[in-house]
Amino acid sequence: MKVLVAMDEFNGIISSYQANRYVEEAVASQIEKADIVQVPLFNGRHELMDSVFLWQSGSKYRVAAHDADMNEVEAIYGQTDSGMTIIEGNLFLNGQKPIQERTSYGLGEILHAALDNDAKHIIISLGGIGSFDGGAGMLQALGAKFYDDEANLVDVTKGAHVIKYIRRLDFSGIHPKLAEANIQVMSDFSSRLYGKQSEIMQMYPMLGMTQNEAAEIDNLVWYFSELFKSELRVTIGPIERGGAGGGIAAVLKGLYQAEILTSHELVDQITHLEDLVQQADLIIFGEGLNERDQLLETTTLRIADLTEKHHKTSIAICATDDKFDLFEGKGVTAMFNTFIDMPESYTDFKMGLQIRHYTVQALKLLKTQFDVNK
Repeated sequence: MKVLVAMDEFNGIISSYQANRYVEEAVASQIEKADIVQVPLFNGRHELMDSVFLWQSGSKYRVAAHDADMNEVEAIYGQTDSGMTIIEGNLFLNGQKPIQERTSYGLGEILHAALDNDAKHIIISLGGIGSFDGGAGMLQALGAKFYDDEANLVDVTKGAHVIKYIRRLDFSGIHPKLAEANIQVMSDFSSRLYGKQSEIMQMYPMLGMTQNEAAEIDNLVWYFSELFKSELRVTIGPIERGGAGGGIAAVLKGLYQAEILTSHELVDQITHLEDLVQQADLIIFGEGLNERDQLLETTTLRIADLTEKHHKTSIAICATDDKFDLFEGKGVTAMFNTFIDMPESYTDFKMGLQIRHYTVQALKLLKTQFDVNK
């Protein structure tokens, strides 16, 4: 019997890899000689690099870089043997300074190092990073220069608040290999570069900011985009999901034709998920993502679609019942939730035991045959 196991993370309590292992143990205890395939999942904020390296072999590289506060850090990026370069921004681009003083410079440093290492296909996860400077810092690290009205250099590593001094852009020194690279940007958060639907205008309460403080940064990013329009003849404001990473997604798409993907689209690309579902006899999947994160369609919904399409027996084990109505509509065989409300804190061990317990009980029921009409 072929069993496909594809668990997403549980709200930072337990990783996709750990959840998969607990489900695998449960399946092995109940189904003799089960042929189990695990698919490590990821989303726009967690686990991209680890999941890819569970699926593909490759190398990880350590690079001296800077976090969002311009503190020196050791960052990591990966390159798979198949030619993908993986950069997960939230692993190093965090900060404690006021938002307007943070920079995306560190991401540019990692990109520069990867391009020097002959990266041609680059995947960047932008979820959960700490900068909101419209990608200005990233561009400076890649070789861009910004000038004020007296032709003095503007150092955008100081944060978004200095964008207002920029009058001229000079991108002639940008790393020459950047334009040749195939860039994919991953984001599961629906946002625009500026305006009411920008990332910062949607997230400012969670960032501890006032609406006025967020609007000030939003206006600076708008001004930055107007410089792109007047100096480069490039319009980046209307780009769908362009606000990801504080505007990095729009900048990379507008300048270098980057493709903006959701995590489930990238999972499909890397794992050929539909083929795996089609080959399986049973699919066990689930998630514990926090609905307050306002993520777009997650991979679990894609899996539910595929199980319906290929008429597969499926079990969903989730932290809460938020998606049960959607799963019900897609014909998922059985659904279980480990909590009524997601707890503020919980250990990964206890979470793993609960996931394993529900999987075992579901499989016991699945193996039971009786006539309900007797």
